[in-house]
Parts: sequence; C-alpha cells; structure tokens
Amino acid sequence: MSEPVALGRKTYACRSDRRGVSSGWLSGRNRQVPSGIGFSGRVSRPYRKRRPLPALVLVALLGAASLYVWFSVFAEADDINQEIACHPPASAPPGMEYTSVGHDALDDVTPIPPSKVPVQVLNAGELRGEAGITTAELRQFGFTQVATPANDPAYKNRTANCEGQIRFGDNGAAAARTLSLIDTCLELVNDGRKDATVDLAIGTQFTDVMPRDEAVEVLDQLSAWAKRSTRGNSELASNSQPDIDEDLLEAARPKSC
Repeated sequence: MSEPVALGRKTYACRSDRRGVSSGWLSGRNRQVPSGIGFSGRVSRPYRKRRPLPALVLVALLGAASLYVWFSVFAEADDINQEIACHPPASAPPGMEYTSVGHDALDDVTPIPPSKVPVQVLNAGELRGEAGITTAELRQFGFTQVATPANDPAYKNRTANCEGQIRFGDNGAAAARTLSLIDTCLELVNDGRKDATVDLAIGTQFTDVMPRDEAVEVLDQLSAWAKRSTRGNSELASNSQPDIDEDLLEAARPKSC
C-alpha cells in the first residue's frame, strides 16, 4: 500500500499498476477500437458485395444471340431445301432409291473439270426438245462428255414442278459438284449408283443454262487446269486436284435461290 501524498488541503492515495500505467484501456498496446469505428471516431461503412445480376444478364443476352444465329442458319437451310424440292417426288426405278441430300451436301467436295463429267440430260418438264437444247448449252461451258438426251423415266406421264435434279452416286460426287455450278437451285439426289455418271433432270421451272459469273470463272479455271495437266506439267502431276479459291466457290453457288 502506498503512502499518502499531501497536496494542498486534500490527500490522495496513489496505486501503482503492475504494467506501469494508471489505466489499462489507455495503453496504446491494449487500446481496443469497437468494430465499425475508426481512429478518427467516424463510423466506417460496412463492405457491400456487388450484385452479379448485370453480368448474368449480359451472359444470357450473348447466349440468346448465339442461339438465334444457329437457329437462323438451320432455318435458312431448311427453307432452301423445301424451295428447291421437286413436286411430286421422282419415282425411282426398281432396285434404286432416291435420297435428297440437301443443298449444301457437296460443299466440301472439290469439283473436277467439266470435260471430265459424264452427264445425261433428262426432260422432266412440259416442253419437248428442252433436254436437247440444254445438252447443247452444257457443251458451251466445257461439258464435252454429254450423252444423248432423253425423257426422264422417273416422271413418266407427269412433270416435275421444280428447277430440276442432279442425280448421282458416291463415286460421282465430284462430277455432281461441278454440274451444280450451272444452277444454284437444282436439288441434289443420291440414287446410289455405282459409277461416276450423273443425270441432270430438268423440270418445269428450268429455263436455260445461265450460271453466275463466279461459276463461269470456276468452270474456266477448271478447264484451264485440265488442259495444263494433259501437257505433262510436273507441278500439276504432284497435285491431283485443282486448287480453286474457297471464297470464289462459295460465291459461285450461294445458299439461296
């Protein structure tokens, strides 16, 4: 116990603290600040988490836009396939089946020169002699292996209400790809034939062989490539297929009629 200290008229008793301070809560080491109160005495604002709603909305909008693009592509493909389909459908001969493969079925197939395409024109329309006229027009674009035209047995005693059909088998896919350049609205039909020949069946809506300018350029490039290859060009010998610009091919046969 400390001795009393006289200060004026009053006497005060002093008590020593073990840690050398008179009040523990005034010590800087032991000072405690209540939660939410800074050293300046101002109350700090509690942390507020940002809501993820705007980001989620943006992601949802981007996803919806992507789905819309994909659905538009599929809808466009379905529309053109319905537009070019022949009505009534062609009747396949016994032992053969006609399968419409879609407007873009041959887009990944490299075309061959028109002089290498063995083709026969079949008349499935109303005008007599139309197959012969079309045969002559094909020759003007380099199709030299053209057989004698005939009436279409798949439309015996009836007509095809459409531009026409290109009928082919797996071995004639490249030939059919070349022939498809003359008209963007021809229906592609795989009939399962084993050889590389193709048939061009023209319907009531077919007028003339009038390919697009880009298609004519592709046919000219293919014909020029074939002529160079027959001269024993070493560069062509190493390349078994002609090199045609993809953008030009796409422009030659757009996805619309």
